[in-house]
Amino acid sequence: MNLKSKFFGLSLVATTLFTFNACTGDATKKDNIKDSTKTEVTEVVTSETVVHFLIPSPRHMFSFTKDSKLKFSEDVLNPIDRADKYIDTRSKEFGFGVYSADLAYTAAFKQTKASFNYLTVVRDLSDKIGISTVFDESLVNRIDNISENKDSLIKVTNDTYFDIVKHLENDQRTSTLALISAGGWLESLYIVTSLVGDYSTSSNTVQLIADQKLIFKNLIDYLKQNESDENIKAIMTDFMPIKQVYDELKFENTEVDKNSGPKGSVVIGGKKITMTAAQFEKLKKTIADVRNKLTGNDV
Repeated sequence: MNLKSKFFGLSLVATTLFTFNACTGDATKKDNIKDSTKTEVTEVVTSETVVHFLIPSPRHMFSFTKDSKLKFSEDVLNPIDRADKYIDTRSKEFGFGVYSADLAYTAAFKQTKASFNYLTVVRDLSDKIGISTVFDESLVNRIDNISENKDSLIKVTNDTYFDIVKHLENDQRTSTLALISAGGWLESLYIVTSLVGDYSTSSNTVQLIADQKLIFKNLIDYLKQNESDENIKAIMTDFMPIKQVYDELKFENTEVDKNSGPKGSVVIGGKKITMTAAQFEKLKKTIADVRNKLTGNDV
């Protein structure tokens, strides 16, 4: 099974990644999203199928933007000038994932100026890590035409994502893909945990941060497949504090009304991941500490 096929096999997991209050406009749709998220999470728990977490699609990463109370803040972005300090292979590939998440975040909030700035950084890093061919003449033309409303930035970033996966797959660069995945996941979670505010047991955002326990496990499993690479091994060591926090989160049984989900949906199991206020604060701090260390923002 190739990498792109594995990605599509992961669709149930990927759609839980930062879909918080996904782009809908009425309470009924929000309820449906909440129920369908439970379905996806519990199916992953009960499935025997081994799936691998790849780079999260920009469309999935920040599709919560229209209805979520989270607001755009440049303060959570990795500074653009930091990219010049990424000189070794690990920092450049990991940084590419970080900046790709920043780009997706700015695009999702329709921050055009910031998006183009981060797109420039991503394009520069793509050259440094040997995937600049993804940004071919066709893609460059689409980017240039965005200002004329001929294409949307979020669609361009989403399409570019698939091109990157395909390119790395064809070149059998699984270690590069693993490092980019790790950077993208960490930056995405850092952004959301930084913006979410106070802990609440009724918060869909807090619950879906807890649900990242499943995504994180898949990410670690994917990294392990490439741990013979010293760069991957180092990242896994850096990620251990996050693993320790997520290992503390437990599953609890819940009563599931089989008729409560969207029409045509199948509700599987009745488990959810619980997270206390103390665990949330610990996770939030740990995510920030690890992210700032790996991106050079701890100095």
